[in-house]
Amino acid sequence: MLDVRTLLVVILVVAVLQGIGFLVLHRTQPGVPGLRSYGMAFIIFAIGMALTAARGAISDLYSILLGNLLIGLGHLVLADGLCRFFGKRRPHWLDMIFAVSYLVVFPLCVFLDPGNTSIRVLLSGLVLGSAFLLIVWLLWQDEDYPRPLRWTLITLTLIHVTLLNGRGIVMILTPGQVEMVANDPLHALLFMETNVYMTFLFVGLVGLVMARITADIARKNRELTTEIGIRRQLQEDLSVSFAKESELRQQQQHLLHLVSHEFRTPLAIIERAVEMIGVLMTAPPAAISERLSAIREAVRRQRLLVQTFLATERIDEGIVQKEPLDLRSLGQDAVCYFASTGQEARIRFSATQEYLPMIGDAAMLSTLFVNLLDNALKYSPADKPVNFELRREGDRAITSIADQGIGIPPEELEHIGQRFFRASNASSHSGTGLGLHTAMRLVELHEGEMRIDSSQGQGTTILVSLPLSTYEVNTNQPSLVKA
Repeated sequence: MLDVRTLLVVILVVAVLQGIGFLVLHRTQPGVPGLRSYGMAFIIFAIGMALTAARGAISDLYSILLGNLLIGLGHLVLADGLCRFFGKRRPHWLDMIFAVSYLVVFPLCVFLDPGNTSIRVLLSGLVLGSAFLLIVWLLWQDEDYPRPLRWTLITLTLIHVTLLNGRGIVMILTPGQVEMVANDPLHALLFMETNVYMTFLFVGLVGLVMARITADIARKNRELTTEIGIRRQLQEDLSVSFAKESELRQQQQHLLHLVSHEFRTPLAIIERAVEMIGVLMTAPPAAISERLSAIREAVRRQRLLVQTFLATERIDEGIVQKEPLDLRSLGQDAVCYFASTGQEARIRFSATQEYLPMIGDAAMLSTLFVNLLDNALKYSPADKPVNFELRREGDRAITSIADQGIGIPPEELEHIGQRFFRASNASSHSGTGLGLHTAMRLVELHEGEMRIDSSQGQGTTILVSLPLSTYEVNTNQPSLVKA
């Protein structure tokens, strides 16, 4: 005859090992829902079986009431884990059945008729059977998992439910009830069946988990394959777009280079013609003088625009011709640039008496000074001077250009320097929005810093800091501003 207590010990040991197995599986696969509930369910069930096996050695309060409560709670947690696994919510009616049965009806049965084992066995069978029927329903509803695995678990669970409830019915119909832990053949066979069912249930649940992990891996592989295809297509489209953009960029640079250089010749011819007219007409009428001045100013602005475009093109192409130069000399040349239009007198130029040597691109730095001075002259009244100062501070050359013009609205200061951006109060003056943008890029190209201080209606001050060098400078080199 099988020893019932030994079977109970075997069941609780197996349940503990199965619980630990699911908790370990949860640590390795945290993305699979329900694994923690499986582990806790088997461990809680094992504690309940331990209390049942200790019946007679401890009080009935613990062995009967608490033991059956933990066994029922283990089944409830197991059902909750399967609900989580299949993406369902645990039904409230199951909680109500367990609460009423194990917290109200079961204690009353023990209190009113302590020796009536059959009624308690039947009640436990009905309550635990409700949890197993929920598990059967979950397996029946979900068709994403292998059919043989689902139908095997359904069949074994229905057999286990039948035996659970059949045991209670047999005990009620059979006179001479015996305790659950007595070495009765019926109890021994039923506990043996419980142990076998738990083993198959563990294997079945692990099979469901493996099937889910395999399906998730297959799904992720499909998604990854699809994403790789999309990214490859995007990469091909991007490569085509880059090729087109590069071609258009080259065409744009070629056109800009062509137009800029083609403009310089007619501008030079117009400038020479104006000079000749001024020479031939010793005392031209006021109207002609005004027209000649307007032509000179238009030629100067067109030449400055061409020079700005050429500087921008050289920056984009990375063409920089750095050489030793004197910033003070470039500043003086920049002032002379405005002599043809009579605006040289408005510029109050002051510079240190010593050389300001640095390594840089003379044409680019000349364009920098001319653009900044042109902005200061253009956006300030004709009767207001522009202060242009060059000084040395340590190993840096500081350029300060200050006007008393319209200034810049404070909310637009952060946008100054963006390509083609012009302040809202500058619409009445001609311009392209490239002057300060080009100036900032030229300063960055020479590892310098540029700061703009401005108050609307009170003028603007631009400070440029450039690194100096110790190279000797050839002060007789020709100016590139007038080229």
